Amino acid sequence: KQYHPKYRSILYDRNYYDIFMFDLEGNLIYSVYKELDYATNFAVNGTGQWKDSGLGEAFEGAMANPDVITVIDWKPYGPSSGALASFLSTGIKQNGVLVVVFCTQLP
Repeated sequence: KQYHPKYRSILYDRNYYDIFMFDLEGNLIYSVYKELDYATNFAVNGTGQWKDSGLGEAFEGAMANPDVITVIDWKPYGPSSGALASFLSTGIKQNGVLVVVFCTQLP
């Protein structure tokens, strides 16, 4: 609740569709809009329904290369009613240690 107003403001200001945070196990722990993908797992070896989606690719890309921005091209995304979506993701570090994956969904 503390950060939600700030992330919602960033979403509106930059015309993102959604903003996500993942823990390092691939669990979607934050979303501005909390669609069907919220609180599910996106790790490639996990059991989440959407792990093979563009957002799953974005999570895996950020885990593999957390110091760069991973770009996932436009494709249908189920939790957003199948609308075309592109994702940008990167790792967030604290004191040099990866702590979360940050991702945005473009409309």
